[in-house]
Amino acid sequence: MDDERWAFEEELERDDDPPTSSATDQVPEEDRISGRDPDGVVTVVVSPEADVLAVLLSPEWKQSVDPRGLHSAVTAAANAATIAALGRQMDDVARNPPPMPTFGATSASNADESPLGTQDMLRLVEAATAELAQFTERAVAVVDRRVTAESRGGHVHGTVTNGQVVAVEIDPSWVARVRTGEIESEILDVLRQLRKAGVPPGLADGPQGPAIAEIMGLLFDPHRMARRVGLEPSISREQA
Repeated sequence: MDDERWAFEEELERDDDPPTSSATDQVPEEDRISGRDPDGVVTVVVSPEADVLAVLLSPEWKQSVDPRGLHSAVTAAANAATIAALGRQMDDVARNPPPMPTFGATSASNADESPLGTQDMLRLVEAATAELAQFTERAVAVVDRRVTAESRGGHVHGTVTNGQVVAVEIDPSWVARVRTGEIESEILDVLRQLRKAGVPPGLADGPQGPAIAEIMGLLFDPHRMARRVGLEPSISREQA
């Protein structure tokens, strides 16, 4: 009798579930990266930047896993997708190395050639140190921080640390009585929230600021630095 009931409910799900709403249509097919749990019950689709695009449950998932164990499959699939996206990023960098950054440096005729005295250098270093301290303070605030999220429906909860999903909780009684599309939607909601909260914008770019950019620009262009501190003739003197 139970088998007949499950079969009947699955038939209703196939007929009534609307397509899962996601951002996959905005990402080319070749850029969609999938992660699955070992049993193939859950598939999480992400972009090359590891942004969560969709969550898909196998049509036969109820025959593969007890509703009380679905959370483990979601956790495994989400982390597998993130790892796959990181692997894609590393491959892309290996195939297409980024150009050497210029840190704002321009051609010698346009770059800042004003003299840099001892006090100027001290002020520049102090400003760069303050910018680095601000970045460090922001980074420390998120390292090892546990971020939690709850789906809008309140049936799915998740926790992430350092970009890794460490726990997913799903109401088993709710899972047993709703359509697959509803389950996918709430899981997707939580994973997107965790991704957004777990990776604050700007941190991945490293320390930023005008003083840091100026120092890095000087290091990238040692001749300009030598001219500004008086170790080489200035461009204006050479042209004269």
